[in-house]
Amino acid sequence: MGNGFTPYRRSVEFFDCNEVSIIPLIPNLHFIKNKLCWGYVFQYGLLEIQQPDFEFIHSQMCQTPS
Repeated sequence: MGNGFTPYRRSVEFFDCNEVSIIPLIPNLHFIKNKLCWGYVFQYGLLEIQQPDFEFIHSQMCQTPS
């Protein structure tokens, strides 16, 4: 880091969670408009999602495994 360069950082909080497949989540995610081409929304890097979608994903990933 020199010559006045300052990297941009987002303030994030990480949760302990489990890996889950996105396939069964797709029908419930509002930010994915075209359910057949669901990967398109992820192609541009940073993606802002609404609170209900975040809470749904969080509920699926932070379950205790059976």
